[in-house]
Amino acid sequence: MTPPTDRPLRDPASELAERIRARRLPEAVVQIATRGGAAVHPALGYRAADVWERPDGPAWEIVAASGRQDLVPLWTCGTVAVFSAADGSFLQWDAEEDGPWAVWPDFAGAVRDLLTDLWEDDADDGDRAVIARLLLPEHEIAAALVPEER
Repeated sequence: MTPPTDRPLRDPASELAERIRARRLPEAVVQIATRGGAAVHPALGYRAADVWERPDGPAWEIVAASGRQDLVPLWTCGTVAVFSAADGSFLQWDAEEDGPWAVWPDFAGAVRDLLTDLWEDDADDGDRAVIARLLLPEHEIAAALVPEER
């Protein structure tokens, strides 16, 4: 028997989608977080896995271990997850580390990092451009397509 509740039961993936939309991120990010990057573009299949398939996965481990309830997971790649924070920044955090690897002041920084990963994976430049257009406004695309120096 299900215990009584004051509010109707909600689908956790829907709650995640609402949190992402509240951050005013593109709908493609909602799809990545809940269905996986391949649902948006095949080139994202490995680099941007969904965070919802494994509710005990690395993204949720990081949220729990950090105590940061303001973190909204966007995608994962292995044990690494990318988050939106309440202050408007974006973080890349490995579940095996105590703190984030990278912090970007805006979403374009996180996307540039993702596009750099795809460039290092030898993804087609046309695919990278399509992905950039799905995630960023037109005026941020050119800069995001320039690979980071690592």
